[in-house]
Amino acid sequence: MQPSQAMETRSSCRVFTDQPIPQETLERLMSLTCRAPSAINLQPWQFTVVRGEEVPRLGKKLTRAYAERGISCGPDNTKPLPEIYLERQKELNRVMGPAMEQAGVDRNFINTGSLSFYGAPAVVVATLDGAFPPERALDLGFALGWLLLAAAELSLATCPVGLVCSYQDIIKDFLNINPSRRVVLTVAVGYADDGSPLNRVRSPRAPLDQVVRWY
Repeated sequence: MQPSQAMETRSSCRVFTDQPIPQETLERLMSLTCRAPSAINLQPWQFTVVRGEEVPRLGKKLTRAYAERGISCGPDNTKPLPEIYLERQKELNRVMGPAMEQAGVDRNFINTGSLSFYGAPAVVVATLDGAFPPERALDLGFALGWLLLAAAELSLATCPVGLVCSYQDIIKDFLNINPSRRVVLTVAVGYADDGSPLNRVRSPRAPLDQVVRWY
C-alpha cells in the first residue's frame, strides 16, 4: 500500500478481533515507526508495546479508575471553542450515533471502549522524556503518524487513544515506566472486525478552504 492510499483509506478501528499479531509484524511496525524524523535527531520517544493478556489486565485497571474518577473523552480546550470546531464535532456525532445504535452500545462506549483499547490484542504506549518541554511531543507526533501509516501497510488496524493519558499514573505503575516520563498517546493495534458497524464509520474532513491558507 502506498502512503497516499493509507492516508486516504485508513480510519480508527473501534472493534478488534482477538487474532494475535505475530511478533515479527510488531517488530517491523516499530522499526518503521522509529524511522520518523525528530529535531536534532534526539528521538525523544520511548514506546512500550503491551501484548496478549496484559492488554485486558491494564484495561480493567483503567476502567476501574474511570468509575472512580469519571474523567471522560473531551477536546481538552482551555477556552470556549469557536463554533467551527463544535460543528465538526457534531458532524462526527451524526455519523457515529447511528453506528453505535446498530452495534447496540451506548454513548459511554467511547469512554469504556477507549480504556479497554477496544479489545485490541496489542497497544503501543508512547512516552516523552521528562527532560523535555511539552512542545517536544511534536516529535512523537511525527513518529505516531508514521506508526499509523506503517500499520496500514502491514494490514493492521489502529485507533489512537488519548483518554488513557488522564490515567497515566496507572499506566506507568502497571508497565513500570519511569515516573519522570510523560504518556503522550496510546495506539490500539490489531485486526479489525469488518462486520461491526462501528468500523464502517468514516469521519468527515473539513474542506481545504477552512484549514489551508495560501499566501
